[in-house]
Amino acid sequence: MRVSEVQARLRALAGIHGIVELGRLANELDRRKPVKRAATTSAPMTEKLRAEIRAYASKNPDLSQVDIAHRFNVNPGRVSEALRGVRR
Repeated sequence: MRVSEVQARLRALAGIHGIVELGRLANELDRRKPVKRAATTSAPMTEKLRAEIRAYASKNPDLSQVDIAHRFNVNPGRVSEALRGVRR
């Protein structure tokens, strides 16, 4: 069942059986307003940056992906994607 179907069923049962709490529970399934996210502070991934990360990593095989990420102002997940050739 979808959330909207569960909501409708809970509301129907609340009405049929006179159980107010079921209606309240159905209301709890409503979507909440999205939380404001922090501004992006990392550099956008470009083909040039991807190539630079790969070259830097190959010249510095002892560095961790976290260290490489700090060097290029990206998160470690982007470094991993760059090294694996993933494009987003």
